[in-house]
Amino acid sequence: MKIAYLDIETNYTGKLTNQRLFSDHKNHRITVLGMRVLQEDKDSFLQLVRTDVSKVALLSALRGTDLIITYNGRSIPDKMKGYTGFDFPVIAAQLGVVLDEEFKHVDLCPVCWQHGLWGGQKAIERSLGLKRKLTGRDGAWADATWKEYETTGYDNFLNELLEYNREDVFMLRRIQEALRCTENYQRPRRSSSHAAPLL
Repeated sequence: MKIAYLDIETNYTGKLTNQRLFSDHKNHRITVLGMRVLQEDKDSFLQLVRTDVSKVALLSALRGTDLIITYNGRSIPDKMKGYTGFDFPVIAAQLGVVLDEEFKHVDLCPVCWQHGLWGGQKAIERSLGLKRKLTGRDGAWADATWKEYETTGYDNFLNELLEYNREDVFMLRRIQEALRCTENYQRPRRSSSHAAPLL
């Protein structure tokens, strides 16, 4: 079974300043797309950075994937609250592909609700006793760090952002293992016969 753990970082270019900015998907530019792929005894990690983020590159990396796992990534509303998430809607707005219509998908956020766990990914990690190497950083920090990188061109800003994204991605599996939720996936809206010819 080929499983992809996926997380994005973004730079918000819109004008909203409250919680609504998270639903302003078209104004979030993907700065980093991180993906860890597990298949049998293979464990690989890929990061696409700004201009490398494309539909072709993403679907090429996902070719043959049986299951994608995210935290709050869904574009199909969940069955508990009817909410959508963040990653897939932003990817759809920027790249024109709706990943949970093409691939089986587990969004760990609604799964956490089923276990009485609430909050963003970092809050869930703390609730589960999972420790990060990089603490005190969040999506706002990631946005600001990308802006610093664009302004200065200093690689240390980009390297910090890449390490942050890597930890976001690798924490997805640790949350999954803590919740033991391998099979609770959202089936794609399209049949498997439509899932192969994406490029």
